[in-house]
Order: sequence, then C-alpha cells, then structure tokens
Amino acid sequence: MTTIIVKGETVDINVTNETLIALVDKMVEDTKTVYGANIRIAAKLNDLMPNAWFDVEHQEVSDDAKTLAPHKTLVLAGFKRAGHSNPSKAYKDIRDYGRNLRAGLAPNGKTMADGSPLPEGEGTGEGANPAKRSDMLFAVEEGTRYWKRMAKSDNPELVALADDFAALMKKRLKFDVRLVK
Repeated sequence: MTTIIVKGETVDINVTNETLIALVDKMVEDTKTVYGANIRIAAKLNDLMPNAWFDVEHQEVSDDAKTLAPHKTLVLAGFKRAGHSNPSKAYKDIRDYGRNLRAGLAPNGKTMADGSPLPEGEGTGEGANPAKRSDMLFAVEEGTRYWKRMAKSDNPELVALADDFAALMKKRLKFDVRLVK
C-alpha cells in the first residue's frame, strides 16, 4: 500500500526514497505556511473590523458580535474544510494575533512588530504568567479610556481636547480611537 485516505484526501505514504530529515523539513515549512496564513487572516480581520473583534466572546450578542459573525463563520468553515482537528483553537490563535498586531506587537506578543524588544511596561497582568503591558498597549488602552471619558463631557473645552487627542493618537500611534465602541 502506497497511499491512504485521510479525511477524504489521498496521502502518499511511500517514503522509501525519502529521508526522515527531508520529511521533517517539509513539515516545518508547511507549519510556517499555516502560521503565516493565520497571521494574515488576523491582519485582514483587523483591516475589516476597526473594533476590538478579538475580544468578542463566543456567546456574545453585541453589535460587534453581529458584525464579526459572518467573518468568523467563514474562517471556521475554512478550518473545517481543511480538516483541522480543533477550529476553535486555531481561531483563538488568530484572535491573539489580531490583538497583538493591533497593539503594535509581533503576532506572538514577545517583541514589537518591527522585531525590537518590548519596552519596559507598567503594572502586571493577571493569571499564572503575569505579563507587563507594553508602553504601546498602555497608550492604546488608557488613551481610549481617556478619549471616551472626555468626549462625553459636558465641558466643551474637554470635548475639544478629546478631539485633539484622538487626532494625535491617530497620527502618532496609527490608532483611531474614534472607531472604538
């Protein structure tokens, strides 16, 4: 027997003339391609959805969830077509990549997007492996919070300040807080 059928696909198992290292190298290249594809999907979802789509929970029924639903369905259906054993896990990875990319980090969150080291952040995260927020993530999160508060003010000077602040964040951080819900 030289071929088998796995999930409807023919797999050539005649490996007599191939070295183990060649097979491992092929697996590594295929894995890199899948990883890269998932990062590109996250980047596209960031492009399509200015809101924090990566924070929409599974059972959520918000407007953000309704906007995300057709995109999420398409992605999960693709994983199912590919025979992925756990599409939800792959989608969670894409959510994490999207969150990190939006914050200016590398997809894995371990460096800045340009490969430079993470700056020393402030505070610590929660959970078993607390992580400091990078300065970029701090600026985006706290800047959004500041803008939301000032934009709702009864004081016209503070509303004007919020508008100026939003324009500055967009110019300097490439992040438009006015698109955050």
